Amino acid sequence: MSNIKKITVNRDLCIGAASCILAANTVFEFDAENKATIILGDGTKAAVTEKSKLKDPSVTDDTLIKAARSCPTKAIILEDETGNQVYP
Repeated sequence: MSNIKKITVNRDLCIGAASCILAANTVFEFDAENKATIILGDGTKAAVTEKSKLKDPSVTDDTLIKAARSCPTKAIILEDETGNQVYP
């Protein structure tokens, strides 16, 4: 399997189920709108980022895939280093 490089949260699809936070709480958290955001290393939040910019860049690809698969609306999109969509 390819290495995950890019993580996107489609905020239009996010319903605040929190399953991604349960699966990867060092990567995802809710914002004021109860939508998932990605926690960056500089303390800011984003909807799209590269894995290397995460607060926890050592998070495993398996954990990211588990978090993405746990989302009931498939709001988390994962891409590899060549831009191919890994999930969904």
